[in-house]
Amino acid sequence: MVMAPIEEQLVVPAGPGPQGGGSIPLGTLIEYATQRTYHELCVLSELLPRKTDMERKLEIFQFASRTRQLFVRILALVKWASSVNKVDKCADICMFLERQSMFFVDTADFLHKMSKETLVTARLPSFSLPCAIDVLTTGTYPRLPTCIRDKIIPPDPITQQEKKQTLQRLNQVIEYRLVSSELPTQMRRLKIEQGRVRFFVEFEFEVTLTLMGDSPNIPWRLLDITFQVEDHETGNGKSLVHSMQVHYIHQLAQSRLLDTEKPLHDLYRVLHSFCMSLQLEVLHSQTQRLKRERLGDSIMVEQYVISKGLIISYWRDHTRRERQETTVYKLSVQVCEEDDGKPLQVAHIPAMSPEESRKVGLAIRSDHLSIEKLLMETIEVRTHSKLKELSKEFQRLVDETCEVRDLPVALHVPVLTPCMSSEVLRVAVNVQTGAFMASVPACEDQAVTDIEDCLNSDKRGLERLLSKLRIQLSLQRCEKSVQLMPAACLKTLPVINMSGHSLESLPSARLFIRVPRQPNTYVVVAVLEEKRGHVIQQYYLLTTTPCTHEGIEDDIVDSGIKSFVKAGQMIPIDIFSQTHGPFCKLFEGLPVKMDSLTRKRKIFLGEGDQSESKKSKGSPYFVQELSYLLAHVEEKIPFVHLGAELQRQGLSHTSITADSEGTCLALGVMDFPSADKDLVHNLTGQLLSCKFRVQSRASRNWITEFLFSKGPLPTTYFKESGATVRVCLPFDLSGDNVQKTVTDLLDEWQAMGQLYQLVTDFADSYNDVRLNMPALATIKSYNYRKLSIAYGPNRAHVMTVQWKTETRQFQLAVGTCQPSSTANPHLPVLVQLQEELNTSRSLAHLVQTLYDTWSPMTAISKLSTTSMMGTSTHPKQPVLNYTVIPQSSTHVRLVFRSCYCVDIHMQSGKLVAVRDGSYGLFDNTRVIEGLTPAPSLKTFLSMFVDEMVTAGHARRRSTTEDDNPPSPIRMDMDMFISQQPSMLGSPAAGGRQRGDGFRFHNNPMTPPSNPHTPASPGASRMIQPSPSAALIGTPSPGTLLTSNSPGNPHLHAPSPQSFVPTPSPQGLSLHMQSPAAPFISPGMVDAGSPFPGSSLSMTSPAARGWPASPSLAGPSPASLLPAASPGHPALHSPQTQRDITEHGRISVMSPPSRILPQRAWAAAVPTLLSHEGLTKLLTASMLPGYTQFLPASPLERFFACVHLRRHMQRVIQSEAPLMQWTSELGVVGFKVESLQCKIALNPNTLQSLHLKVTPTPDHTESWTAEEMQILEKFFDLKVACPPYKVNLLTAFGRLMGAPLRILKDCIQIMRLELAPDRNLKWSVQWCLTIPPSLHFISPPGTPAILVKNKMIFMLQFTRIGLNVEAQSLCVPMLYEISQNKVQQVDHQGSPALTAIAAMLLRFSEMHHNPNECAIFPAVRELMTNLVIPVTSGV
Repeated sequence: MVMAPIEEQLVVPAGPGPQGGGSIPLGTLIEYATQRTYHELCVLSELLPRKTDMERKLEIFQFASRTRQLFVRILALVKWASSVNKVDKCADICMFLERQSMFFVDTADFLHKMSKETLVTARLPSFSLPCAIDVLTTGTYPRLPTCIRDKIIPPDPITQQEKKQTLQRLNQVIEYRLVSSELPTQMRRLKIEQGRVRFFVEFEFEVTLTLMGDSPNIPWRLLDITFQVEDHETGNGKSLVHSMQVHYIHQLAQSRLLDTEKPLHDLYRVLHSFCMSLQLEVLHSQTQRLKRERLGDSIMVEQYVISKGLIISYWRDHTRRERQETTVYKLSVQVCEEDDGKPLQVAHIPAMSPEESRKVGLAIRSDHLSIEKLLMETIEVRTHSKLKELSKEFQRLVDETCEVRDLPVALHVPVLTPCMSSEVLRVAVNVQTGAFMASVPACEDQAVTDIEDCLNSDKRGLERLLSKLRIQLSLQRCEKSVQLMPAACLKTLPVINMSGHSLESLPSARLFIRVPRQPNTYVVVAVLEEKRGHVIQQYYLLTTTPCTHEGIEDDIVDSGIKSFVKAGQMIPIDIFSQTHGPFCKLFEGLPVKMDSLTRKRKIFLGEGDQSESKKSKGSPYFVQELSYLLAHVEEKIPFVHLGAELQRQGLSHTSITADSEGTCLALGVMDFPSADKDLVHNLTGQLLSCKFRVQSRASRNWITEFLFSKGPLPTTYFKESGATVRVCLPFDLSGDNVQKTVTDLLDEWQAMGQLYQLVTDFADSYNDVRLNMPALATIKSYNYRKLSIAYGPNRAHVMTVQWKTETRQFQLAVGTCQPSSTANPHLPVLVQLQEELNTSRSLAHLVQTLYDTWSPMTAISKLSTTSMMGTSTHPKQPVLNYTVIPQSSTHVRLVFRSCYCVDIHMQSGKLVAVRDGSYGLFDNTRVIEGLTPAPSLKTFLSMFVDEMVTAGHARRRSTTEDDNPPSPIRMDMDMFISQQPSMLGSPAAGGRQRGDGFRFHNNPMTPPSNPHTPASPGASRMIQPSPSAALIGTPSPGTLLTSNSPGNPHLHAPSPQSFVPTPSPQGLSLHMQSPAAPFISPGMVDAGSPFPGSSLSMTSPAARGWPASPSLAGPSPASLLPAASPGHPALHSPQTQRDITEHGRISVMSPPSRILPQRAWAAAVPTLLSHEGLTKLLTASMLPGYTQFLPASPLERFFACVHLRRHMQRVIQSEAPLMQWTSELGVVGFKVESLQCKIALNPNTLQSLHLKVTPTPDHTESWTAEEMQILEKFFDLKVACPPYKVNLLTAFGRLMGAPLRILKDCIQIMRLELAPDRNLKWSVQWCLTIPPSLHFISPPGTPAILVKNKMIFMLQFTRIGLNVEAQSLCVPMLYEISQNKVQQVDHQGSPALTAIAAMLLRFSEMHHNPNECAIFPAVRELMTNLVIPVTSGV
């Protein structure tokens, strides 16, 4: 389709470009098309209404067709523009080639023209040989015409000597002319030099003359004129005369020098008159500018006559005109007509005295023309004169001397006597208007304004206004005196009952000062003028009540409406009696003692020969009486409220008196009520005094001081070494809390009584030399509120005991008082110690427990309880290394990595019992949920047994016990099986014990049992002392004092709770029936059981239908109790009960129990360790042969190795290439393709895990001893090593399951890791877990080895032999087993990893040996030839 042409072509301006082919931006073209379309559309809208319907349709069709064709062409152009870049490039190339061709054509044409036209007629001129010879031989050119020299070169000047002689002769001629002629007086300053004479008239002009010959008739020749009149304020020192004016004056002055008898006099008169006129003009211009810019209508130019004078009027105050004052102040500056040589003269209207005129000056100083300075000096003199006259009037109204001083000058009128400088009335004169201005620096009251208005008028009522000012200043003194106090000053109070109240009679000049911290109490100050210049203050105490406008006082606080007050009682205050009492600094009747370093003297105020000036005076600006009164009222009102509250709660007290030292007020309490009469009586006997005082420092508090006599315990605190003990208690004084203060006081008194009773009971034991309690602990401090006990070998640890009223029990706190390697070790068992103390109320028990448990708890506190990452199969999950779970004050559980647990029972005699905490306390066949038994724990613990210490506590076991299930004997009975056998007594001994006040009596003889019978519980149950205390820890220290403790080693009767689990501290108050009765025959019970019944309901096993069979398996009686053994709920398991019949036979009627592994329960039986053995067990140390690792405790190493060994079993089950090989006890054995492996603990230490590798019979020749040794050593040093990560073992297991040739290459890499080759550039290390730098592959800490159809492993390369920081790279590598090819795992890594990937790719292309595994050769290639810049290191 052929597009029709557009009728009217779009006209666009030509763009930049060469002639013949213009260009235009596409956007501009589209814009022009749019504007044209819009324009045509507007034209159509205006023309179409005038046409017929057919014409309108034709026009619209033509417009649409035309517009369509236009935009279709633009569309085609846009599509073409997408490829216009290529066209432009081609056009540019063509244009460049054409331009180059044009250059060649032009060059050829130009050369042809030169050869044919220009060079045909070209000729060289003839050489000038004579000129060349002259220049080359003589160096000059002598053949130039002489006329050139005469026309250009000037004649030679005269010499310097001729100049000097001529000027010297001219100077002589000038000197002669000056001597022979008459000079003006003002032109006597001159200087002759260089044939000229220069005359100087200071600050007017400077003129230079000379003579043109030595004839006396030759006139002076004027050479130069310089005018020195300057305007420093406007011209900045520039010349004020134009050069044309200077030229005119030059001609005029030269004319005056011709044909006259005194030419120099005429010259001076001309120039001097011009300078005077110029100075007047300068002053006039300054006046106009000063009026325009600053002073305005305050000054005016009254008259200005050029070259004659200037009159200025000042102090033109319009208010003075309204008051019809006719005095007009003027300043006149005139030219002296009598003497032309005088400067400008100054005159004043009205006339000044001669002295004042001399201060201003009689003439203008020409050195610095300033009308402003002249005005200011004049005004200053006028001001001083006016203030002198005003001071005479003020002197009649005040006592002190009025002075006119300062600058700007002012009249100082002391209003008060004495008067501070800030209280002086200052009267100054306004510079612009001449009016008086009054001010008081410390007061901006209306009284000052009134005084100013009075001074500017007729001065009537000035005395009354001064009296008003004195009162206002006195009130202000009162305000300033209390501004630093938290007191609000009010000039008025919204009192609703003012009518008829005594407030109405007070003078209007009064001040209401709210007493600090007493919102409803005010001190009213009324000020009166007693005599001229003296005022007095009257003081009143006013009490108010907040109320509403109607006078309603209810619900004021709730509604928040406190706008009005109701005035109460107003009491006049005799300020003299208040400020002239004892202990008052304002009392002037007492002698004042002044002490110094070298002497002491006494000065009695008002006596001696001292003058008044030498007496110390306080500042009159500070009203001491008012400040003292406010402080006194503020301090005394709280005592009044406190005394009323003490009386209301039944506490008798003394009156409010000044303290004996006179430092503050005090209120004494005489008696304390209490429900416990004995408690009050005991503590009251120690109380000497109790006083309340107020302390106002950072906060305002009550300080209650208790003075007690010395306590019953000796302490080491030096402040408690005297005969008395002072206890100070702070109570809050802010707000209306007097009731709370008294309540807190009674609570503190009760707390001190409770603690005193506890200390009194303990003092008898502590002071008893037979018990030697000071060897266990030292009383650091006892101040009746808190008891501090220092314990430990160096007394470095402290425990404080204090009674808390909120919880109604004693509260303990621990800390250290000396440098210590650890924190207080008893912090984990602090809650248990506190509960036991509140239950037993025995400090002796607490001290004994602290002594017995200090060493074990110190060892426990050194264990690391921090969280560790990567020690479990979930590397992102932190696991606590050790968790300390206190069960009681002497029973602590240690959980290792939430898996293994040991129970530590601390006993007396520096012994601890350690057992496997994963077994139940009462059923050794049941494992607590969430915990795992630790095999060989019993054997491991036995390595730390000190036979010298535990020899007397060892239990004799039968030879068959290892193969039998555990005995139902309590876990801690073993500890006492042979403890003190000589103390096993008879019933007679029981009777003696009863007589001595012990718990059990009438104990029948227990039937004997055969100690040689296997698993016979008779000896251990009926003969040994009770082990109940051992279950919760050390026997009660109360055994040293009382006889009813089961832990007393001197007692022969067993505890009735020896078969019942010891309850937690919360349940110690529960009295449980002894379950020993079902284990004894009925006849024996009838004969008199030592275990009487109780109200606790407990079913006996005999009641189940099996008489005479107490050994029947059934639930332990403890399992029926709600309060069971502390710790895990699984500890409350049933217990297999065994008993002894009347004849000592064993009768077991329980179902057959399951068969346990040999000695699997052995660790459930406690092992006795000494404190030194436990410390060695829990203290971090270095294992021989593993010095490259961080120190760890032996227990941590044992548990970690057991945990790794157990985890290896899981690895064998989860990894298919690993097969179970052996079931040997304590050994994990597995077999791979060509190796048999055993993993076991070191039998000597049980603290390290070792691998033993042997080849299978089919592959004996495939392995060498060195390879197996490398594999074993790698396992010891890199896998089973701190921090004992299980994923290391998982990765190692996967590596062991690799095929034979892969495993051999891996062993070669291990060899290079264990023994690096220094001839290589890089060293290598296995990354058994994902390093952090490769987190994009898998989370850090997960196993880094995977062997399937392909093998993924990771290695770390480290640069050898560089002095810079070691360059290290972690490289993930992929081995394709089928293709025997090693490459890097694909990822976008650093340039270093990219270089390694390229190197591995090249190696794979070059390595073509299918019989050799490519892993080790590829790794060795990297270690040998890898070169990476240092900046590319990872």
